[in-house]
Formats: sequence, structure tokens, C-alpha cells
Amino acid sequence: MSRPEGQAADRQEDPIEAGQQEVTDAAAEHEAQRLHRANRATRGGLAALLCLEAFVVLLVPRGIAQTPEGVSTTKTLLLVGLAVVLVGCAFLLARPWGIALGSVLQLVLASTILLIPALAVVVVIFLLLWLYLLRTRRIWLGTRRGWRMLVS
Repeated sequence: MSRPEGQAADRQEDPIEAGQQEVTDAAAEHEAQRLHRANRATRGGLAALLCLEAFVVLLVPRGIAQTPEGVSTTKTLLLVGLAVVLVGCAFLLARPWGIALGSVLQLVLASTILLIPALAVVVVIFLLLWLYLLRTRRIWLGTRRGWRMLVS
């Protein structure tokens, strides 16, 4: 049984609508790629910051050790342990919970001021950089505000 020509024409795809769909698909794909690149860039920046913090945590006490007071063995071992944990966390930033772990380590880094007060200026600078990168990530990716931005 043959169908009338009107029904067959109704089922054919309109070329204009098909072109608009392709443009929409291409725009969506471009936006997804942009978000992926922004996510990688901000996570990479956070990882680099953690590695720099580890480097500073190792070097500043070394400079202080040259003074007559020096740095005790216990403090040195704690700081070396913190540096190892900071570098390890840098590798874990690709995980959804990696940014939250890095943020907790920022608080641990801030507590080193109690061990060595000379780290105060450096710690404040690193905390401000961490917050700046989190804010930049929220702007670029549209992540949620508050503590929920740490898990994504």
C-alpha cells in the first residue's frame, strides 16, 4: 500500500532545522571542551601551588636553622612530613574530593605558624592564592558557592 505524497513529505527532515541542530550541537561541544580545559587549568594551578608550598615549607626552616636557636628535630620532621603530604595531595587533585583535601591542608599549613612564626607571611600569601584560584575556578566553571565548591 502506498502512502500519499503529503505524508512522506511531512516525515522528511527540514534542512534548515537540521542545520540549526548541527550548530547547537557544535556549540554545546565547544562549551564542554572549554569547561574541561578550565577545570584542568585550575586544578593544575592548585597542584602547582601545593608543590610550591611544600618547597617553601622545606626551605624556610632550613634558613632559620642557621640561627642560634635553630629548628628542633621534631619540628623538622613534622615539616618534612607536611611537605610530603602536600606533594602527594597535588597528585590527588584530579579526584572529585582532591580540592577539599587541599583546602584542609591549607589549614594544616596555617597551623605551622605555631611551630615557626617566621612562616606567617608566606602562609598568608599562599592562603590568599588558594582562595583566588578557588574563586577563579568558580567563575570559569560555575561551581557552587560555599563548602560545596570543594567537591566537584
